Amino acid sequence: MRKVSRTTFYIPVLCLISFSVILTGCNRSTSTDTSKAHAPETVEMIPQDLTQVSTGTLERKTAFTGTIRAIQQSSIQAQVSATATQVNADVGQQVKKDQVLVRLNNQDNAARLAQAQANLASAQAQAELSYNLMQRKKRLLDQGFVSRVEYEQSQVDYKAQLETANAQKANLEIARKADQDGIIRSPLTGVITKRNVEPGQTVSAGQTLFEIVNPEQLEIQAKLPLEQQSALQIGQKIQYTIQGNSTPLNAVLTRVSPVADQISRQIEFFAKPIERINSLSIGAFVEGFILNKDQIQGQIIPLDAIQSIDHAPYVWVVRQQKLRKIPVQVVEKRFAENKAIISGLQTTDAVSRVKFDNQDENKSVVFSNSAQVTSNKDK
Repeated sequence: MRKVSRTTFYIPVLCLISFSVILTGCNRSTSTDTSKAHAPETVEMIPQDLTQVSTGTLERKTAFTGTIRAIQQSSIQAQVSATATQVNADVGQQVKKDQVLVRLNNQDNAARLAQAQANLASAQAQAELSYNLMQRKKRLLDQGFVSRVEYEQSQVDYKAQLETANAQKANLEIARKADQDGIIRSPLTGVITKRNVEPGQTVSAGQTLFEIVNPEQLEIQAKLPLEQQSALQIGQKIQYTIQGNSTPLNAVLTRVSPVADQISRQIEFFAKPIERINSLSIGAFVEGFILNKDQIQGQIIPLDAIQSIDHAPYVWVVRQQKLRKIPVQVVEKRFAENKAIISGLQTTDAVSRVKFDNQDENKSVVFSNSAQVTSNKDK
């Protein structure tokens, strides 16, 4: 009787068992994929992620940046080369108009002034003597003791002496002006902001000694691009804040440059603050808006909810419990207030502050706390 090998018997049995396992795995995989395909795709959100669309009216604003400057300011320079013998003002000190700030010692100018005064006195004395001689010759002419030619000669001498006296008077004014240039006075009432001279220092003509401003008269200096010139109307109201201070302030547009800058293509304008400003704000940056008289009406949503705002703006909204990507038209942007005026949405839309991917569009929206978005009427 022939014997059957055990190895030959086990091979078909093992193959059959492996095949059964593979079929079972395939069935399970197919069942899992089918269940996933039929599972609904949803997006989970919370009510705080959404905001309702509101319709309203806002004033049209034109944003700008500028600085605070003093209307009255002056740079005081030396008119002569001399040594400073006395300095009477320092940085931060209040001074009045015509107050003496510096005395310069210039002996040459003082000597020229004394010489000019002496020359004028001599010329005036000669002119007076010539006048008296002319008058005497006139009486003698009337009595027939001198000729007319001699009298006319006395008239010429008097006129010559008179012109010499006038010339010496002009020289005296020049010398007096040079001597007065050694006394530096304040051209306005204000506060010293810079001092560049010390006692005993030799200064040269044209050197800046002091800078002074009047802190009681300040203004806003700013510029706008040429294409926004329609916003620059005298009397327009302005809202602004000063660097380092978030308190909103008000001003009125007072002056506009008649021409645009040839390089930057911007128009310079000035505004008068309504509230009093601390002098420490001189030179500080300001940010603000020019409030135009016309108003803008439209749908108001948070500015940060708009995606691709500079190219093809759109927002994600929940419409009929579905997530939708809706293109919008941006009419006005308010960065400081995080507001935007747009068009293109429905009043029942709820705008999402959360960013999504394109594959999330049309997915159902569910809320983690089972709350629903309220309508404008409910709010």
